[in-house]
Amino acid sequence: MFGLRPDGTEAAAAMDLVRLAIPRRVYTQSHIDYVAEAVIGVAGVKGRLRGYRITKAPAVLRHFTALFEPLPA
Repeated sequence: MFGLRPDGTEAAAAMDLVRLAIPRRVYTQSHIDYVAEAVIGVAGVKGRLRGYRITKAPAVLRHFTALFEPLPA
């Protein structure tokens, strides 16, 4: 979110963190179980996953509407 510098360069964060916010009054336990299984599945194949780079993004809140493409293998 805050990696873009005023001069147009990118600076990676010290840690790559993901926030998973779940509104508790909307989802059932089965929804949460499904999400937990999906996260565990992704963690199991993390060594085979490639990253993405931003190809187009607005100046404000770019992480919500940015366009991405996969990094080369």
